[in-house]
Amino acid sequence: MVKTGLDIVRLHKEYEDRIEELSDAVVRLEDYNYTKSILRDQLSKLREDLQALEDTRFKPLDPVVIHTSLLGGKS
Repeated sequence: MVKTGLDIVRLHKEYEDRIEELSDAVVRLEDYNYTKSILRDQLSKLREDLQALEDTRFKPLDPVVIHTSLLGGKS
């Protein structure tokens, strides 16, 4: 699926907001090890997803070759 620039910017902001929210929760739940470990796992996953989004942000698309026969013409 190809995302528009606006989609990417929106997703990036959502990731950053969620990362900040989970980071704050980890600090507040310092005494609850199980909950903290779950939040840290989610935080790690979100950071990985955000990095993948950033890595594909400016990645050029592979060229697509459309042959004449696919356009209804004679080959």
